Amino acid sequence: MGKRFLIIGAHPDDADIFCGGLALRLIDRGFKVKFVSMTDGRMGHHIYSPDETAKVRRMETLEAARRMKLDGYDIYGYPDCGLFPTDEARKNVAHKIREYQPDYIITHRTCDYHADHRATGQLVTDACYLLGVPHWCPEVPAQRHRPVIFYMTDAFSNPRPIRPDLMFDVDNYIERLCDGLDAQGSQIYEWLPWDSGREKTVAQLGDRSDLKKRNEYIDRYTFGRKRADAKRFAEVWKEKHPDRPVPKNLEVYEISEYGRRPSQAELKFLCE
Repeated sequence: MGKRFLIIGAHPDDADIFCGGLALRLIDRGFKVKFVSMTDGRMGHHIYSPDETAKVRRMETLEAARRMKLDGYDIYGYPDCGLFPTDEARKNVAHKIREYQPDYIITHRTCDYHADHRATGQLVTDACYLLGVPHWCPEVPAQRHRPVIFYMTDAFSNPRPIRPDLMFDVDNYIERLCDGLDAQGSQIYEWLPWDSGREKTVAQLGDRSDLKKRNEYIDRYTFGRKRADAKRFAEVWKEKHPDRPVPKNLEVYEISEYGRRPSQAELKFLCE
C-alpha cells in the first residue's frame, strides 16, 4: 500500500494546525509527508508589511519542516486572501500533485469559513479526475494511480457536518506538535493572538524559554478543534474502539468521493 501523503492547506500553518498530529504518526511509521500552502500568507500579520510577512512565513515553514521531519513544505505562492479556483491555478495544482505522486491527499472542505480554504478544496477536488488524463497538462506525465482524498476537520454544518470516516488519537504527539508549531511564531505568538485579543496572554510567555509554559499555551489556544472533536465524536470513537478510552485530542477526516475509494483493508492499515 502507498505511503506518500500530500497535505494541501490554503496558508502556511494550516496543515500544521489541522493535520500535524496525523503527520507525525505517519512519519513515525515510515510514510513520506509533505505539507503545502497554496498562498504566501502575506496578509497574516498586523505589523509587518505584506512582503515582509510572506518572507517571514516562508522561513517559518522551512523550520517547521525541519522540526517535524517532513518531506518538504512547499509554498505555491498565490496571494493570501486572493486565491480563486481558476483554470491556471487548477493546472498548477495538478502539475504539483503529478510531480509528487502522492497516494493520499488531505485538504479543506469547500464549506469552510475562509475563501482561500474553500478555493483550495475546490482546486484539489476539481483536479483529481484530471490527474489521469494524459492530454490535459501533458508537460507532466499523467498519474495512473489516482490518490485518495481526505478532508480535514471543520466545525461547519452547512450543507452538512463533516463525516468522521477516520479518527486518530494524537495525544502522544501533542508535545512534538507544539515544537513544530512554535516554528510558526509570527502566527502562533503574534497574528493569531492579536486577531483574537490575546496579546496580554501571549506576552506572559516572555522569550518562550519555559517549554512547559510554551507548550501549555499552544495546547490551550491552538488545539481547540482537536479537543472539541474528541467530545463531538466520543460515541463514534467508543463504537469503533470499545477497548480504548476516548482521547483528549482527536483528528477527524472524511473520505472525499472525488478521489480513489480506499478499501477497508487500506483504511485499517492507515489507522494502525
